[in-house]
Amino acid sequence: MSSTTTSSTSVETTQEASPQTNQVADVDETSKQEDPFYPDLAQYNDLSIEVSIAEQKMSILSGSQVIFSTTVSTGAPDSPTPTGQFIIEPERGDFFFNEASGEGAYYWVSFKDHGIYLFHSLPTDRYGNEIPEEAARLGRPSSHGCIRMPRETAKWFYENIPGAIPVQIN
Repeated sequence: MSSTTTSSTSVETTQEASPQTNQVADVDETSKQEDPFYPDLAQYNDLSIEVSIAEQKMSILSGSQVIFSTTVSTGAPDSPTPTGQFIIEPERGDFFFNEASGEGAYYWVSFKDHGIYLFHSLPTDRYGNEIPEEAARLGRPSSHGCIRMPRETAKWFYENIPGAIPVQIN
């Protein structure tokens, strides 16, 4: 679980353009694909997000069509990701650091409890450097309840996922 509402949290505000195409994307981050592409979500209706804890996969759908899929890491057994139906909440930010866990992350988007359960990048140290041991766990349950993804994918997600779309986690 990553808290972004405590006094130890800092949020910076910078934005850059992200790569987009109009192709259906299947981004498997564990394959180290050099030039992943991301769909232009503005061209789709009826968006939703599905996260499979068993498969450690996140998919973005337009209706019943998967338009993007990627490997993620969900909660470790002692701090599981909540399951059920949620929505993308209005809280989001460029960076946070949680003193209690000693980890931060880039490009967070809230889906439960307004800043407590998040989609975000792989963990970083207080200076924003990715933690290699945590990055190596991508595709395995290892978070504090949030949904982790590589920084480039988290940035695209943060910049392009609209608020209030449904999230199904099972």
